[in-house]
Amino acid sequence: MTSPARKIRWRGTGEYRDDTEALLEHPGDTAAVIRTRPRSLLIRCPDGCGDTLVVNLDPRAGKAWSLTVRDERCTLYPSIWREDGCRSHFIVWRDHIVWCGRFEYGNEEPSYDGRLEAKVIAALDEATYRSGSDIAIDIDEIPWDVLRVLRRLVRGGTVEEGDKGRRGHFRLAGG
Repeated sequence: MTSPARKIRWRGTGEYRDDTEALLEHPGDTAAVIRTRPRSLLIRCPDGCGDTLVVNLDPRAGKAWSLTVRDERCTLYPSIWREDGCRSHFIVWRDHIVWCGRFEYGNEEPSYDGRLEAKVIAALDEATYRSGSDIAIDIDEIPWDVLRVLRRLVRGGTVEEGDKGRRGHFRLAGG
């Protein structure tokens, strides 16, 4: 087994899975299957096991991940969690692979942009809990960036997170 990848490497697009999978060589290599619209994202498993992961991007075909490309850097939401095979769990966030569980040592998150805090606060009120992903959609930002801002605001006391069934949902503190 090779060392786990820490960043994805964009390899291009193809019209069908076989064509697209042929573009992948190394752990973390990524390519998209596109036929009139994005269908799936193929990722050579970044842990080095050699498997090719197929991530659905088309909600018409069932549970779908959200792919955001900004400044030529890819983000997937939510995380990838393999329930079989190597059982890897990781986040793809602005081309960074952030490991959950094993391989966490050595994680490097994208840089923090404090200017996002004002947009996040403006999207909240004291009465209603909102999910981090809904807030990200409303303010047109990357969900992982919004969640990181929300967690910092929770630690600072400006925002509170719900408990139990409301975990991952936030409101302004004081409600």
